[in-house]
Order: sequence, then C-alpha cells, then structure tokens
Amino acid sequence: MANGSPGSDLSVVSNAPSAVRTSIVQALVRVRRNVEQANIPALTDAYQKMQARSEPDNRSWMYWAEYHGYNRNDCWHHNGVGGQQFNYDLFLPWHRAYLLYFERVTLAANKDAILPWWDWTSPLSHQGGLPPAFTAGPANGPLRSGPVPPALRANPPRTTRNPRPPSALPSKATVDNIVDNLTTFEDFSNQLQNVHDSVHGWVRGDMGQIASSAFDPIFWSHHCMIDRLWYLWQVKHGVDNIPPSYLNRTLAPWALTVKDVLDIRRLGYSYGASRVRVPADQFSAVALAGGQPS
Repeated sequence: MANGSPGSDLSVVSNAPSAVRTSIVQALVRVRRNVEQANIPALTDAYQKMQARSEPDNRSWMYWAEYHGYNRNDCWHHNGVGGQQFNYDLFLPWHRAYLLYFERVTLAANKDAILPWWDWTSPLSHQGGLPPAFTAGPANGPLRSGPVPPALRANPPRTTRNPRPPSALPSKATVDNIVDNLTTFEDFSNQLQNVHDSVHGWVRGDMGQIASSAFDPIFWSHHCMIDRLWYLWQVKHGVDNIPPSYLNRTLAPWALTVKDVLDIRRLGYSYGASRVRVPADQFSAVALAGGQPS
C-alpha cells in the first residue's frame, strides 16, 4: 500500500517518532544471528571502541549501561520501574526499545556489529554454559567483561561472572511451552521474565544485580534472546496481541511508545535461524535514525 491510509507503510512512517522515522526501505533488514553465527570480530571491535570511551560520552559503554541500573534505574521489570509499581507491565517493549538504541551505537562503531542472541536452551549452552566468544581471551577482553563506573565500584573496575553448572540453564522444553502455549501477553511476559531472571541469576556476579548487569557484555545477547522469544510468540499469537491500554504508553526515557516497537519488521531487523521463516518480500523496514533519546 502506498496511499498513506491507516496501517499502510506510509502511514507508519509519517506517524513514527523521529527516532525511527526515515523512508521505507524495501528488504533492508538487519539480521540478528545466534552468537555462534554472528560477526564476532565486528562485535568485538565495536564493544572495544565503546568501552574505551569516557562515561559521559553518549557513544560509550558506561553511558548506555547506566540506563538500565546504576545510576538511572529506568529499566522495567515485573510491573515496575525503579521502586514504583504499576498495573501494567512494559518489560518486553521497554527492553526492545533499549536494544534498538544500543544497537544503533554499536553499528556506529562498526557497521557490521549487529547484536547477536545467546540461545541458553541449546545443546551447546547446556554442555558449555556461556558462549565461547564471551569467555575467551584476557579477563579485560571486550566480550568477556565491561567497565563499570568508579562511583558504582572501584575494585574490580570491570564486571565479573561466576556461572552455575550449564545443566542449570533453562531447558528448551520449558521455553517452548511458554512460547507455544501461553496465549495472553500478560501470562507470556510474566513467565518469560521469570526465565529471564533465572539466567541473570545463573551467570551471577554483576549479571545477578540490576544495578550492574548491563555493564556485562553478555547482558545484550541475553536480552536479544528474550526479544527473539517475544518475536516468536508474536508470530504464533499475533503482533497486536497485547492489551489496548498498553499501546500509547511511552517507554521512557526512549522517544517510543509500545505500539512503535510491536513489529520488528518495521524497526528494520529480524532474527536469523528462528523456528519460523518470513518471506523477504513481506518486510517493510524502517531504519533507525535521528537523535538521542529524550
């Protein structure tokens, strides 16, 4: 459709916030891949550049990690943000927006640094735990650890982990049941958050604390997995299968609402090696553009 009517591509673009408004780009979709198939050299390069920048720099690792926990505490978990509780749950849309903004920074550092997802249900994860790319090399390697602000902790100056046995990671059967059999957004989001929490607790160390988890490089691939599972659930149960009262809620501090982030095809990315295939000609991608979040 090209007439600007409600629901058409032109309508989507014209009504989008400045953070996602550009021309429609046919079949131009970033593919987020499993960490085992991702461009690890590009990701390493981007993370290294970001981690080398100072905390106040809006291209830096610490600047973006601070949105989640220390020192802003803007993240949504289980019906709440910070110390406030609400009668709605923006965990999934908030983190989708967060990943979008963070990925824009990684791509600015290296155009091939598309965020990968870590499948903690896979046989490889259940045999070895953390992805090899995130455990190899020196302790201060850009995928193995990330810098933390001195005000958060002076020693050690980088993130640490203490993972549990691989067999304690969530099973594929558990996750498949959540994706396949939960039909309401509230139930799905709540149970997926419980799995999400268990993986943070499995990694332990900084990943086990909201204040410091986003400073660990594995945080981003963990949340890409969560976002991918929401996408798979949407494919099965509907992109718009979400309470109408959620749609216009702003995902503060991002310049996006819930309805802005429901369809990843219009946000310009997809997930590779998923359980479903979407023909390329069905994609109408809106590439990220514009300034910093308000």
